[in-house]
Amino acid sequence: MKDPFIDSQWRELCDHLSRVAEHLGGPLREADAFRLQDPPDRFSHLLDRVREATTLANKWRETQTSHRHDDDLIDEAGQESFPASDPPTFSHSHA
Repeated sequence: MKDPFIDSQWRELCDHLSRVAEHLGGPLREADAFRLQDPPDRFSHLLDRVREATTLANKWRETQTSHRHDDDLIDEAGQESFPASDPPTFSHSHA
């Protein structure tokens, strides 16, 4: 017999994981594959799926953080190299 509470929590978990994938730039196909699993039939199985979803979300977050770190390094290098050339020479004479 299916438990309505477990079913509703499973749907919410899948929906939430999809939103997290969209927000963090995680692959939606992974979130979709997660959703296509057989729904849990016991509360302990639901908790296992929550753990799996958390692992996926953390993986996506770490990927996003490493990209952001790379972007920060590039921005810092650009700022340190400014100005890219020497300023024009100052002269009192006019052309």
